[in-house]
Formats: sequence, structure tokens, C-alpha cells
Amino acid sequence: MINLLEQRISRAELTAILVDREYRLIPPCESPEWTQARQNPAVRKWKAAIDARVDRERHEPLPPLPDELYALFYQTGERLPFEGVYFERRRRLGRIAASAVLADGERRKSLLPILIERVEETMAEESWTFPAHAWTEPTGKDPYKIDLFAAETANVLGELVCVFGEMLPLSLRQRIRARLREQMFVNYLHPRSEITWKHLPMNWNAVCHQGVLGAALALEDDSDLVAEMLESAAECLPKFLAGFGDDGSTSEGPGYWSYGFGRFAELNCQLEAATRGRLSFFGRNEKVRRIAQFAPAMVLSSGYMVNFSDGMQRDRLGPALLAYLGDRLSLPEVAAESAWGFRHEVETAINLDSQRCDFFYFDRLCLRCPEDVVGAREPHRPDRFFEDYGAVVCRGDDDAWEFAAKGGHNAEHHNHNDCGSFIFHVEHTPVVVEIGAPEYVGSYFSSDETRYAFLAARSLGHSVPLIKGCEQAPGAEFAARVLRCELEGPRVEFVVDLTSCYPAAAGCRKLVRSFFLDRESGRLEVRDEYELDGIGEVESMIICARPVLPGAEGVLIPCGDRQVQVTPERHTVFRSVDTCEFRNREGKDDRVYRLRFGSDLAKSRGSLRVVLQPR
Repeated sequence: MINLLEQRISRAELTAILVDREYRLIPPCESPEWTQARQNPAVRKWKAAIDARVDRERHEPLPPLPDELYALFYQTGERLPFEGVYFERRRRLGRIAASAVLADGERRKSLLPILIERVEETMAEESWTFPAHAWTEPTGKDPYKIDLFAAETANVLGELVCVFGEMLPLSLRQRIRARLREQMFVNYLHPRSEITWKHLPMNWNAVCHQGVLGAALALEDDSDLVAEMLESAAECLPKFLAGFGDDGSTSEGPGYWSYGFGRFAELNCQLEAATRGRLSFFGRNEKVRRIAQFAPAMVLSSGYMVNFSDGMQRDRLGPALLAYLGDRLSLPEVAAESAWGFRHEVETAINLDSQRCDFFYFDRLCLRCPEDVVGAREPHRPDRFFEDYGAVVCRGDDDAWEFAAKGGHNAEHHNHNDCGSFIFHVEHTPVVVEIGAPEYVGSYFSSDETRYAFLAARSLGHSVPLIKGCEQAPGAEFAARVLRCELEGPRVEFVVDLTSCYPAAAGCRKLVRSFFLDRESGRLEVRDEYELDGIGEVESMIICARPVLPGAEGVLIPCGDRQVQVTPERHTVFRSVDTCEFRNREGKDDRVYRLRFGSDLAKSRGSLRVVLQPR
């Protein structure tokens, strides 16, 4: 096995391997793999739900994508109106394809004309690129700009040809191959404008490479062209892996890990399958193993995630991806997380309206699901400190409490100005929260000035200190330094120096934040010790998701059947509660509550201490 990211071979050698490659990277629908999947009790349950939805919508056309929707982002910066329709079109394509591949002969025969119509409607889209990614085009269309979703579309079309083969009309298959060759394969090598994602250390690099190369491995019969594409990818993909710390961590968080590293893993699966194990992007790379272990460590109980930056608070790692990683990399803890995820999908049923519930998701879910998931148990997730990320996550017995905090810096991927922020759950319920990603609109990505006007990204939307009214500043130089992380014993300690996270106007000579957490009781103390260049106000803020109640010595945060007492101690006073409204990732109105604590007297040196005690 040759790891192309570590060992270079000539294009002639690559071509020789590719000439003999396996084109059917996803098994054809009449294969033994699909026969076995159809007999799986879990798959049969999912099939019933998919079939019922397909039968309701089979005679409906796909929701239209008119020119007005394409142009909307250029005109207003709004993304969701277009993207909502786009994702529903891909979901409907995925549902009809899944229903057809899982069907018996007669039902499949009745569904194939509808599947063909859905593929034709997808091919009729002039541009597969999101208007937000073709932002300089007044029409919102650029058929030759390869973005995340053009690449995804290329891959899914390639997989549909693999699965259904000659059941799709020859003319349609020829048009798919021709369009992908021109707009994806040749365009990848000889673009009309620079492809910047090739050099990025984040998810775009992996996702776009997977879509383009995955489709090429499945469909392109010019092996020299595919070899040239692999040569280019072998130069670019190390930059993606360089975006992860040596400990496997990424500041993009577990959600974007699923997307970026997940697609990188699937590309490796496709490459190894196509070349029968002769070529790989994984090989025996130990850093890849550590990356594979990162996101499972950031999972919290009851479907929550550690969601710093633009992460989603409620999310689950895809069990099919985890199954592949656990098996390919011999990681039993990842395999256990996969089994638990499959059980959840069986017991709660597939959310067919989930944004990414498309054919890419369905086929892997069905083909990788084990026969028996009923016995799977929620895995024990160990405490972890990721030194390169500057983040810690730890848990009490039976997840009675869960805690995560970060240092980091303010130029991270999907950055928020959030050094020193933390998350605290009690009895599987969020107490101190991260907003995560807000609604994605043009101004959120256009400049620092506009991005950090959003509550989700600015310091006022995080549980961090405020110094002389100054929030943290954006930029890599505004960085925290972890001084201590102690996870052994009865008390967790996590100490970060935040002095350099604030602009000069804050006059901050010293700011050290310490977290002390008693494992048995779940008592959490947050202590901020500061020294300023003169007398000034320092505040400690706590962001919670629920309205608070007055308490005898502070406030109470409701927490299911329990409460968490938040108490200021030793010259610290409770100041106020701010109701903070924002638009969440789904474009809906939402709110959080900001608790503000300060010193009883303005001073140049002192400390703030706030205790959170579950009751």
C-alpha cells in the first residue's frame, strides 16, 4: 500500500494502477452487499419510513430554483432561502434513490422513471455552486466554480451511476460523464480562476477533493487524467491535515470534523477500493488515527456536542463514518460510538428532513449498519486535554456533569473571540452554553468588522471576562496560554492566561482565568485574577440558555428537575441579567441570557470568583 501523501510515485505508475481499477466504488443494487442490507432489521425499519415519504411525494416535481433565488444572495446577503430549496432537492433525490435501491423488482421498476426524472432535474441546474460561494456573480451562478456543493453533487451523481448502472439511460450517463469531465475534472486541473481551497488547512480542501476525485474514480475512463488529478491532490491534501494539531484536534470542532475529515476518510475509502488497496491517503499515518479520535472525545451526552466557534450544540456524529474509521483504523472506542449512533438512528427513526439526509448519507448508513444494534450501549468517553487546541473536556460519573473549556486564539477556523469560554451541563442538560453558529449571511463572512458585530462571534456572546468595557480582539496575536490542566484526582483544574486576548485599550497587564471543579459534587468555581494599568471595571460573564430565577445569594439556573445555584464570592457581586436575541443557524429567532458579575469596588488589581453549584 502506497500512501500518496507520504510517498511520491510517477504519473506513469499511477496510470498503470488506475487502468486496472475497480469503478464500482458503491456496490451495484443487485450485489450481495445490498441483498444483505435489505435483510437487516434496522434497514427494513428505515426503508419503511423512506418508502412512505417517497410515496407521498413521488408525483410532485422538485421544488424550483428560479433565477430570483440564485440572485438573492448577491442582492441581500441572504443564504437560507436558496439553500433550503437546494437541500430539499438533494434530499428528495436521495430518498427516491434509496427507496429504489432497497426495493424489490416490481417496486424498483415503478420508481426508476421518477429517479431518472430527479437526476434529469439535477442535471438541468445550470450551476451546482451555492450563490454565497459565487458572490461576485450578480446572477449567483458560476458552473465552473467548484465549491463544496458542486463537488458533492458530482460525487452523488457518480455514485448513482455506480449503483444503478444500465438502469439509467445511456444518454443520461453520457451527459453526466461529459459534464463532470468538463466542469469538475478538467476544470480542477486547469481552472478558469484560481481554486483557493486547494491550499486551505480546513474542511473545504477535503470536501471538494472528495467530491471531485470520488466522482473521477467512479466514472472517468481516462486514467491518465485521473492520475494527474491524484498527483495534484497529493500535493494539496497534506495542507488539510496540517490544519489539525499533532494531538488530532481542530478548532473547527466536531461538527466540521465530521464534514471535512469525514469526507477525507470517505475519499480514502474510495481510493483504496478503486485500487484494491494499492493506493491510500491514510496508510499507517498515526496522526490520522489521532484525528479520528478527536470528535468522539468531544461528544456530550443526550445528543449534545462541545460546540465552540461555529459548532452546533445539538448534533450527532454519523455512525456510518465512525464505523468505517473504527474498522479501518482499529479504534474500538470509535467503533463503540458508531454502534451507539446506529442504535439511536434505529430507536428514534431517521430524520428525513435533516439538512444532509441525502443519498451519500443513506447508502453508507445502510451498507455499514451492523445486524444487531439493540445491545449497543452509550460508550464511556474519557476526559481529554488537547494541548494544541488548548481545550479540555471532562465528565462526572454517569455524565452527572459535563464540562469543557478552551484557551486557543482569536484567528481560529470559524473563529469566535472566545478565549477562556466554557460549557457546563448538569444531568444531561445545558447550564452554561455556547451559541455556536448563527444564521449564515453574507456579512458574517465578509469582514472582521461585520463578523464580530454578531452576538455569536463577539465576546459578549461568550462566558468570558470584559475588561474596562473592552471585548477580546480578533487576530492570531490575541491568544490564550494554558498554564495548567489537571484531570487526575478528585478536583479538575484548568488555568489559562488571557492577558494577551484583549486590545491595548483594555490596559490589561494580567488576566488569569482558573476553573476548579469538584468531581463528586459538580461544584464549579470560575476565578478571574487581574491587574490593570489603572483603576477600572472588570466583569465576568456567563451565558445560559434559560431565564434565571432569583436566589438567596445570586441566581438560580433551571436544569431539568434540578437547579444550579450561581453565587458570587469574596468581593464579587451579581450585577444584572441581559436578554440577548439573535438569529440561529436555522434562521429562527433565538435568545440567551447573559449573567454579569463584577467587583464590589473598581480597582486596578483583584479577582472575581463565581461558583456554580448543582442542587
